[in-house]
Amino acid sequence: MRFCSLGSGSAGNSFVVQDNATTLLVDCGFGLNETVSRLERYDIKPDQLNAILLTHEHEDHIKGAFSFSNKYKIPIYLSYGTFKMCKKRINDNYDINFNFIKSFQSFMINEIEVTPIPVPHDAREPFQFMFKSNFKTIAIITDLGFVTNHLIETLKEVDALVIEFNHDKDMLVDSDYPQSLKDRVSGMYGHLENMESIKLLKSINYKGIKWIAAAHLSEKNNDERLVKRLIADATLKENESIKVISQMNGIDWLNI
Repeated sequence: MRFCSLGSGSAGNSFVVQDNATTLLVDCGFGLNETVSRLERYDIKPDQLNAILLTHEHEDHIKGAFSFSNKYKIPIYLSYGTFKMCKKRINDNYDINFNFIKSFQSFMINEIEVTPIPVPHDAREPFQFMFKSNFKTIAIITDLGFVTNHLIETLKEVDALVIEFNHDKDMLVDSDYPQSLKDRVSGMYGHLENMESIKLLKSINYKGIKWIAAAHLSEKNNDERLVKRLIADATLKENESIKVISQMNGIDWLNI
């Protein structure tokens, strides 16, 4: 199994999990043409995709999902709550195969087992996902305001982890964001602050994790070097095991 990202941040998020002949797109937060272009960087053709999994309804996660799915006939997996919130974005003439998923109920897409993980975020019914194939497991965890006990238990023995490091608390306080946005980002249903992400790492078996990739960094309220240093200090992992996913360039293939 392997992983790459088309990009991650407030301007768009999209990740790819692949194993043998199965290729899954997790979120599609870039427009149709941009998604195709970014997939080409990693030699992925749209018709190779077996499914699109959507975490929640925010624009930076669904922007191109429905036009892309309709054009290339790729099924979409999502919660019913996410579907309801997206209905106004779905053209009546689109022909899309929607598959509704539920909390705690794993399902198979070919040889990959997918486990939806409910998280606290300001969306209708948000999920993050864990993927398992050939006894290897990767979890992609972004867009949550705080860490739950269920999340910790689910991630105890993952082999690779993509985790949100959205903002530094002090940088957010000092930023030019309006107070309402600061409150939303830092609130219980917003985004993970650096030290909350570190607490999550310390709560699971980080020594067994092959690599850790920081995602959804705020361009204004975080710093890549700071995030790498925090992860290194907390886990004592070598630099090559610590990755930061770029908004512009994503991240190239990482093996699991």
